[in-house]
Amino acid sequence: MIHSLRLRLLLSFGLVIALILVLIAVASMFLLRDHEARRAEESIGHLVGPISRAHDDMVFVGWSTQRINPQLAAYAEFFDVRVLLVDGDGRVTFDSDDSDSLVGESLPVPQPGDQESTMSDGVSFVSSRVSVGGHDLFVFAENNESTATVLRLLPETEPTLYIAVPAGDVTQAWAELLPRLLLGGGIAAVFAVVVSTLLAQRITRPIVQMTGAAQAMARGDYEQSIEVRGNDEVANLARAFNQMSAQVNRSNRSMRQLLADVSHELRTPLTSIQGFTQAFADGVVDDPEEARRLAEVVHEESERMRELVDDLLYLSRLESGELEIEREPVDLDSLITATVRRLRFEAAAAQVRVEPQLGGGLVVGDERRLEQVCVNLLENAIRFAPSDSAVTVSTRQEGNAVVMDVHNGGPPVPADELDHIFDRFYQVDRARSGSGHSGLGLAIVAELVQAHEGSVDVWSNSVEGTVFCVKLPAVAVPVAPDASSREPA
Repeated sequence: MIHSLRLRLLLSFGLVIALILVLIAVASMFLLRDHEARRAEESIGHLVGPISRAHDDMVFVGWSTQRINPQLAAYAEFFDVRVLLVDGDGRVTFDSDDSDSLVGESLPVPQPGDQESTMSDGVSFVSSRVSVGGHDLFVFAENNESTATVLRLLPETEPTLYIAVPAGDVTQAWAELLPRLLLGGGIAAVFAVVVSTLLAQRITRPIVQMTGAAQAMARGDYEQSIEVRGNDEVANLARAFNQMSAQVNRSNRSMRQLLADVSHELRTPLTSIQGFTQAFADGVVDDPEEARRLAEVVHEESERMRELVDDLLYLSRLESGELEIEREPVDLDSLITATVRRLRFEAAAAQVRVEPQLGGGLVVGDERRLEQVCVNLLENAIRFAPSDSAVTVSTRQEGNAVVMDVHNGGPPVPADELDHIFDRFYQVDRARSGSGHSGLGLAIVAELVQAHEGSVDVWSNSVEGTVFCVKLPAVAVPVAPDASSREPA
């Protein structure tokens, strides 16, 4: 059983080419057989005229039979044919072939003027295939009007000249071309094998490369890429493989980065918890008030860990598409108002005012998920806003979208960090962000907005502060018909 695709392609190409060559050879032999038979017949038939006229001239000048016959035999030997003289009764009176003479045999020969003639080099002749004396012969006779007339005027004893050749010399004339056909077929076959090999290699090269790349990925090397040429199915497969490889590589890097980030984020609270619990275990803490304070720290750190794990699980479900997003009208202004009221104590603790400037409308989305977008953006703005300043949240209608801007007047985000602000665990200022946040809030915002077929951008400068801009698809409002176009009732 053949397991190599390249070998199977090569054999397939070879079989197809061999079949085509056989069909061409068979068709060529049939065509050449008839063509070569006609050509051989014509090449022999055109000798009839000159030899017949030479015979007539010899008779005309009065040569005797003993003198004419050797001359006819010389013609026959020179042209490699058989010269026959046949009397009026159809019996052979002379045969140039002494070794197997047909003299005395009755020969059913074609009669000049009695059948359709063939023209070759200006000579008109008739031919017929006959069997006589155990010989299969093609017999030729000159056929023109003057010859027929002369033969009718001559006595019946006057012989007529015929040329005869073995039938195989005519019917098997094409066989002379067979060696050349075989040589041409062999050259074509060798050329076909070379071309088939090159084609098979060209077709299977990307597949071989993909096999090697897949094996490398199985060993853990995910940075694999296949060179793509053309636009055929194999090229499309190579492109799909490259896309898959790139996605797997990105996922692997993300997973490794996630593990590194999670390990880093969990190390601090775990260290704190371990230290405080060790203090309790060693009996170092004797003061009840100090013990209560340490217990509160342990509780806060465990809450931070729980929040981190919850956010990670939530973000993972978002990225995998496991969370179903409802598609229903949501009053974004009312949602923002409720969120501002919910965060009023957090804002008061940070000495920050939250000022809504609402003028948007209904959006298409999931109310619970959009509430989390609002909470995460407002918490982020409150956290970075200076004391005794205002955080502004505004909405407006813009084409087929509702735009929400969340602005704070805190220090600007460095330009080289804006591209990473929605990455997991990325925090611009860890000192100001505090230890009570996972660093996943903005990453969750980006995923949720994208799931709602919206967009989120950020810009920041030292004059205006930082603005997060979220665009969400608005609910389509049906257009009321023009009153002037209504038909009267």
